[in-house]
Amino acid sequence: MHESLSLRFRLNLMIVLTMLAILGLGTLFAVHNARRSVAEEIDSTVNLALQLIEVSLSEGRNSTDDSLGNWFSQLNRLDKTRHLRIQVRQTPDRVDGRTFGQPQAGPKGESQGRGEHSLTDSAARGNPRTSKVPGWFAWAVKPDSSSIVAEKRVETDGKDVISILIEANPEDEIAEAWNEALGFLTLIAVLAVTIYALVHITVGRAFRCVGVILDGLEDIERGDYGRRLPSFSLPEFARISRAFNHMASTLEKARDENRALTQQSLAIQEEERRYLAQELHDELGQSLSAIKVMAASLRKRDSRPQDNEAIECIMGVCDRLFGVVRGMMRRLRPLMLDELGLIASLEDLIESWRSRNPGVSLHFDCEDDVDELAGAGKIHLFRIVQECLTNVVKHAEADGVWIELRLKEMDTRSRSWIQLKISDNGCGFDPNQPRRGFGLIGIRERVASLGGQFSLNTRSGEGVSLEVCVPCGEASR
Repeated sequence: MHESLSLRFRLNLMIVLTMLAILGLGTLFAVHNARRSVAEEIDSTVNLALQLIEVSLSEGRNSTDDSLGNWFSQLNRLDKTRHLRIQVRQTPDRVDGRTFGQPQAGPKGESQGRGEHSLTDSAARGNPRTSKVPGWFAWAVKPDSSSIVAEKRVETDGKDVISILIEANPEDEIAEAWNEALGFLTLIAVLAVTIYALVHITVGRAFRCVGVILDGLEDIERGDYGRRLPSFSLPEFARISRAFNHMASTLEKARDENRALTQQSLAIQEEERRYLAQELHDELGQSLSAIKVMAASLRKRDSRPQDNEAIECIMGVCDRLFGVVRGMMRRLRPLMLDELGLIASLEDLIESWRSRNPGVSLHFDCEDDVDELAGAGKIHLFRIVQECLTNVVKHAEADGVWIELRLKEMDTRSRSWIQLKISDNGCGFDPNQPRRGFGLIGIRERVASLGGQFSLNTRSGEGVSLEVCVPCGEASR
């Protein structure tokens, strides 16, 4: 599965995971700092309240008035201190004529329980700001309960003990910490998105260049050596572009040279074949004719039977040699090709092939205009058909062969091409396996020398289908 993932996808995935990791670490850092800030603020508030209680208690003891009433009045002022909830508990139920055993209106008009005064600031009674804080954040930064509760015990003149319970309320501080953390996380998110966008744009530009280079390499693989890459702005890709264009230019030059050499080699080969065919026709054919005529002239009625039999044997050998010579001449150079054209030569070749292979059904279909436009390519088309029919006999084990020769328009300049299709229903072969023969290689070279296109479709047990397209008209002359 990993091999199917593209490099671009992997880079984007790594960048996204890195940004998420940075955002997660930033969140942990913000929560840690917020928790510490809330804890410090709560500790500071509780310590401040304890110090104020100590100061107010000292002043109440030095006063000659109702010390407990003055002390409660001063303690009530702590209601203005943020984050505090103060409870006062006293035993026994009566101190200096004050009754705490029955509920009474405490500070701010709140109803108090038995032996207890509660002083609560407005933040402890609820704050709309705290409703906007996510529950997970409040849970993460809320300090331990031991750090938000403090108790102060005070002995009165009657040796009674007053217990002052100070409970800090962290909600306001949590709300402030959330606002600070939200701003910090927003900044990290904006930076992460910005960095990802910049990296994505940079990587996208680089991969656009990579895509162009890959397309060029695929064209080179298909044999399009005329492909050139543009000049890229990035220096590394600019160097690759120059190296690619130099390679393509070298390959194109080598291909053109090889085609020229192939054309020259094929031309020399065909010329040699034509010369041998002509020599066989002129020299050996005439010599055989002369031998047969001389043998016939020696035949007499009054000759001995043995002599006449020898003469008949000589004339029979001459006839067989005539057949061999005609077959050799047809294989070396079809004389009909120059005199009657491509279609007539192919029909003669096919009829001769049918007579030698009566068990195979051969279907031939050709357009009439092919002869006029074949030009110098007609000998190559003839050789390709000849080679394919030879391969059918040697390897295909087929009982049906189809040959089509048509004209086809293949480009925007309306240039005509000759399309040759040859297929059979034989055993086929695996095209990926190496082959020892040179028949298909020779066909490829002939097609390449004409600037044409060659394609082969086959599988084991499914026959062979060969298609050749070569330019005609001025391109082939």
